[in-house]
Amino acid sequence: MPRHGSESETMNQRAIPTKRATVQPNDLVVGKPVPYDIEDAYGHLLLRRGSILRSREQLERLLQIGRTPYHVAAGREDTGGISRRRELALAAFRNPFDLIYQISRALQETFKWVGEDNERFLRRLDHLASRIGDLVERDADAAIGAAHLDEAFAYSIRHPIRQAVLCDVVGSQLGIPDSERRSIVLAALSANIGMLETQDRLAQQTTPLDANQRRDLEEHPIRSVERLSAAGVEDTTWIQVVAQHHERLDGSGYPNGLRKDQICRGARLLSLADTYLAMISNRVYRPATAVREALLELMDQSGEIYDRDILSGLIQTIGIYPAGSFVALDSGERGVVIHRGHRGANPVVAVLIKANGQPTARPLYRDTSQTDMPSVASLEPTHQLTQRFQLASLWGYDS
Repeated sequence: MPRHGSESETMNQRAIPTKRATVQPNDLVVGKPVPYDIEDAYGHLLLRRGSILRSREQLERLLQIGRTPYHVAAGREDTGGISRRRELALAAFRNPFDLIYQISRALQETFKWVGEDNERFLRRLDHLASRIGDLVERDADAAIGAAHLDEAFAYSIRHPIRQAVLCDVVGSQLGIPDSERRSIVLAALSANIGMLETQDRLAQQTTPLDANQRRDLEEHPIRSVERLSAAGVEDTTWIQVVAQHHERLDGSGYPNGLRKDQICRGARLLSLADTYLAMISNRVYRPATAVREALLELMDQSGEIYDRDILSGLIQTIGIYPAGSFVALDSGERGVVIHRGHRGANPVVAVLIKANGQPTARPLYRDTSQTDMPSVASLEPTHQLTQRFQLASLWGYDS
């Protein structure tokens, strides 16, 4: 684990929901009624108190993503129930990078069911939205880091997951209610379902789009809405966000050229997340834009193309040194930000390159908020040395 013990403990503490606590295995028995309401990370009711637990599969799902209202867990403490120490241990139990991998694989499979078995498609997508909330709740910095670094799956899979993570974290920062935020996460996961067949091909294309490709691109929000509606989606916020996620405040977006207040809040958030993540992603025809340059470019368009308040929320959430970004320290060392730190200005850095330019044998941890530690000098393009380490090991999840 990283040497910065108190900081690591703080990271885990921030992963604990303030109003919900982890469901305990001893509380649930197949064939018996559950003793309390069970919710997911968004407060979405999964199983009402007194309902019969029907199967082992249902039990395992509830143990993965289920939460109890926090007062229930607190009330159990006096009777030998869950303790704060155990709560912290449970929150860190699942490696968030394993969880990202599982979510990615599951999304890949889920997309195969749209139009074939819509009930299964919606059930699986709903489950994945809960897993996203669980991921962010466990370790938001690891989730943000993966959004900046993880490229294990095709663009059509990793991009919607990155969008969903960012929308959830920023939406929470902005105070968007749980139910609305969940709808936005579902929209982020499914917004490009109308162009699944072409998205990866376009991501690899080195030539400009031709007229037919441009038309298909600009019509994909309409096709996505059609496919989701045909699948049985009745959530109006979800549908509206998907329909409007490429609209722009100045009317330059598509498919309908909506302006300002015609565009719903969720679509403004998803639009910004989509654009930012596309900018910092490598493409065949261009390198990734550095995080700092991407944020500066978005700031230049703030209020005109992108929502100023939502952009402010994005910057406040990920900080000026986002988790997953590569930085140079004034000591000459360079490494990856693994924790944003206070107000995002004093991150914890996993050093991968020594001051003499030689790679480290293992990550060395620098908490830049400490007076005896180096400070961040600059953001840098992501270094290929990050590929020498499993992302989980940089965040200390391999021990």
